[in-house]
Amino acid sequence: MEKSFSLPGLGVLLLAETMVSRLSELALHSALAVQLRYPDGRAEAATATVEEVSREASTTTESSTTRALLLTHAEAAPVPAGTEVWWAGEEAAW
Repeated sequence: MEKSFSLPGLGVLLLAETMVSRLSELALHSALAVQLRYPDGRAEAATATVEEVSREASTTTESSTTRALLLTHAEAAPVPAGTEVWWAGEEAAW
């Protein structure tokens, strides 16, 4: 994960360093049971939904659409760059 942004009232948006093709195979707003693995070795269970984000390219006026994860669990807080997000294929139960 490259960046995270707190979205008040929604959760924390996680943007990957590179495009994650697996996310494009999932339906938007799918709730996933994921595990966050922090750079310091800690791990934490979390719930994230699949979202679509438009981003402007830094060198042009063009924009691109990419998939991202939105941490939606109650304790969601911004996470440091380098955090890995692992998904074992399970959808989260609300």
